[in-house]
Parts: sequence; C-alpha cells; structure tokens
Amino acid sequence: MLPGEMTLPEGILPLTGQAVNQLFQTVSVEADTWLAHELLDRLKVLQRIYFQDQSANHNCPSCGADRIIRKGWRNRVLGTSRGKIRLLVMQACCKACGRVFRPLNDMLGLPFARRFLDELVEKGIKLGTQFSFARSANSIRELTSGSISAEGIRQKIAERARSIELPDDVSGQTVMVDATKAKAGPKERGVPIHLAVTAAPGPFVAGRPSIVKKLVHLHAGGIEPLRAHLKELSPDIVVHDGGDDLAGCAKHVQRCRWHLSHQLGHYLWQDGIAHKDRGIYQDHLKTILWTGDNRKQRYDQFVKDLESFGFRTAAGHLKAAGNEAFTFLRTPEITYSTTSPLEREMRELNRRADVGVRWSTPGVENVLKVLFHYRLNLKPET
Repeated sequence: MLPGEMTLPEGILPLTGQAVNQLFQTVSVEADTWLAHELLDRLKVLQRIYFQDQSANHNCPSCGADRIIRKGWRNRVLGTSRGKIRLLVMQACCKACGRVFRPLNDMLGLPFARRFLDELVEKGIKLGTQFSFARSANSIRELTSGSISAEGIRQKIAERARSIELPDDVSGQTVMVDATKAKAGPKERGVPIHLAVTAAPGPFVAGRPSIVKKLVHLHAGGIEPLRAHLKELSPDIVVHDGGDDLAGCAKHVQRCRWHLSHQLGHYLWQDGIAHKDRGIYQDHLKTILWTGDNRKQRYDQFVKDLESFGFRTAAGHLKAAGNEAFTFLRTPEITYSTTSPLEREMRELNRRADVGVRWSTPGVENVLKVLFHYRLNLKPET
C-alpha cells in the first residue's frame, strides 16, 4: 500500500455495480459520527465561555444568591433527522443553599420538555399537514435516521397553530371569503370551515400571470368569529359567494359574479323549471353581469321579468344580491370580482380534510391553519 492510501471496507468490493451506493452509506455513517462529536465538543466550549463571561449574572433560582460554581455536566439526548444525538449541558451549584441547576438552558434553547431539534419537528409538521399523522411518522422513519410518533406530530402541529400570527393589515386589498364543511365534531354533516385570504395580481411566472395570496383568517365553527374578525380588520373590499351575510364587514362588499349566475339554476329548480330550460336564464344573467352598459338597470328588469313569470324564488335570490352584484363597477381598486382565486385553496382544503374519518373540531382547524400558513404566508415571493 502506498503512503496516503486508505483501505476500503471489504464489503464494498465484491458488490458489482453497487460500489458507489455502498461507499456513500459508509461515508454517511462516518460523517454523522463526526457531526455528533463535533457538536458535542463545540457546545461544551460555548458553555464554558458563556458561563465565565456571564458569571456575575447567574443567580440561584431558589434563594437568589450569586455564589454559583460549576458542578459537572448533565446528559441530554435529542432526536434529529440524522438519529439521536447526545449533548452535555453544564450544571451549576449554589454555595448558599446547595441547589443544583442548569443556568444555560434558556441560552441554549434546551428547556426540560424538549426532545427534538427544530429541523426534525419542521419535517414532521410539513408532512403532517399533507398526509395522515401515521403516514407522516412512517415516512420520517423510512426516509431519515430519526423518528417521531404520530401523536408527537399532532402535538407539534397544535403548538405551531397556537403560535401563528396572521397578517392584520389588509388596507387597500381585496379579501375573499368562502366556507365548506369538514367531517368533524359531533354533528353528522360536520362543521363549517371558514377561510379568508387576500388576493392581488402577482408577477409573471413562466410566461403566465400569478396571484399573490395571504391567509388572514381560518376557523372551524359558526360564522360569527369571521364576521368579528373582518370588522376588526376593516378591509376595503370583501368578495364572497353569498353563503353568509357579510354586510357591514367591509367598506365595499362584492357578490361573486360566477356564483350568482351558477346559483340561479338551483333557485329556478325550486321554482319548478326543467333542467334543459334553466340555462337560458343563466346565460342571460351572465350577459348582464359581464357585458354591456346599464347593467344595474338591465339586472333590475331581469328580476321583474322573473317575478312576472312566477319565478319568485329565483327573483328573490337576485333581488337580495342586487346591492352587492355591481360593486366592482363603482370600486375601481377591486382586484377580483369573483372568488376564483380562492376556489383553488378550497380544493386544497377539501383534499386534506376529506380523508374518510371524523376529526375533532380543534384538530382539523389546527392542521388547516398550519397548512395554509405554510402554503400562502410563508411561500417565497416569486
């Protein structure tokens, strides 16, 4: 063997076509071992330096005395995606009362309850917002050297949901609101999930226009928390599909033009109109909402025509929406007059929530809140 040469593990050489893969696994284990030792040593040096520099600021948590001396090290084991790592945390002793404690826990970010590093927790949370907790835990075990239980992922998502602070400045922006039901809680049909996002035109990406959306509200339950939050935010414009009354929740309220004509078919059915005949009225309403002049006058005349035909339910639906149908004509700063940008998020909501089992109400709210916070609010600007 020449000077400087290193022997390779014998197991690598006989495996035809697998030398690179086997060598990678061997080097990875060696690198992780080096990483664990390096982290342990550097953390000990850091604690010694910090304890010496800040010795005058250390006080006993029991008696408050400042006569503090070092007293060895305490083992800590944390889970990471590279496996469990061992750390040593400095202990101190109070010469006045004899209390032994760890004065550097806060500085190190190692509270007593901590069992995982943030990088493993983040992996668990991101997987848990996309898949079931059990599948997420299995994926971490199979794809990394670490492990975190399904219950651990659920708890971390709940903690993250409680810590999320949503944007509270929506001035000059268009806020879109929608709701759908999720199978959660004691009621057979579940609970409504209310979602509100801001939407504005974004830059062109790959030659196509994009939309910048930010989550401003999400909760599971009745409409009142959403109404109260909107009144607190005081947005300039709110666009909704007419499922709930949002009058007074914004300076201007716009009824989604697509939903207005689409929902007309349901009310015509209630008036006894055959399916093949409803499209004529829906197409006429679309023409009024989207093209031509004097739209409000034509709209009012259409409502009167429906009443004269005896279609009272359909006429009542359009009459109730009349004050919000043409807000976009007198509000030039509105960015969208339909909820189309929000419908994409509603499909994502249903994909994650409609999983064939019954959620708890706080559970589904936590998962969806974290999911859309990551998806919209933490999304890098394109």
